[in-house]
Amino acid sequence: MIIGILEDIELQATAVAQWVTKAGHHAEVCHDGDSFIDLVRRQRIDLLMLDWDVPGKSGIEVLKWVRASFADVMPVIMVTQHDSEVDIVHGLNSGADDYVIKPLRERELMARVQAQLRKYYPQEQASQVIRVGMFAIDIGARTVSVGGEAVELAQREFDLATMLFSNAGRIVTKDVLMKKIWGSVDRKYDATLATYVSKLRSQLGLRAKNGMVISTIYNYGYRLEFA
Repeated sequence: MIIGILEDIELQATAVAQWVTKAGHHAEVCHDGDSFIDLVRRQRIDLLMLDWDVPGKSGIEVLKWVRASFADVMPVIMVTQHDSEVDIVHGLNSGADDYVIKPLRERELMARVQAQLRKYYPQEQASQVIRVGMFAIDIGARTVSVGGEAVELAQREFDLATMLFSNAGRIVTKDVLMKKIWGSVDRKYDATLATYVSKLRSQLGLRAKNGMVISTIYNYGYRLEFA
């Protein structure tokens, strides 16, 4: 799942992103409210973690925008130093599903994240196997099969396949793929990423005759789609 983190303190943002990645999810981090809104507009985010006091639009303003724009389609957890009863009630009444007061504790925060993911995405949480057409990816076992036949993939190729198949039909940006595969975004990875995509097409037989292809979205990303 893709977790959006709004946090202006870089060390705190890095720590939470590491916890999210360790739990098997992908983290997208922004340090100001306006950039975070742009992020939510342009790509899928499965759960939001919002600090209250950030540059630009505050976490509460972002929360209200999310609920006005997307209703209740994604869970939102407020993560903040605001610990008064008035602030907690305000956050929950503004649309937050949960409210966590800093300082943060890894196991508690990730347990709250998992609770919200189970609530909002019961089918995804119940199954660790992604099935699209004749393709099956077992995330827990880190195995891939095509038409019932096992295909061996290297670690980074498996991570690439997981991101594309879990977002079948949607564009996955190069930046998202780089963060998943290398842990950071750097244009020096552009050519290597293109090579991995080409290898994945070949290894999994992602061609029109097999029903699925990976389309290149020029200078932006890739999309796995039915042929």
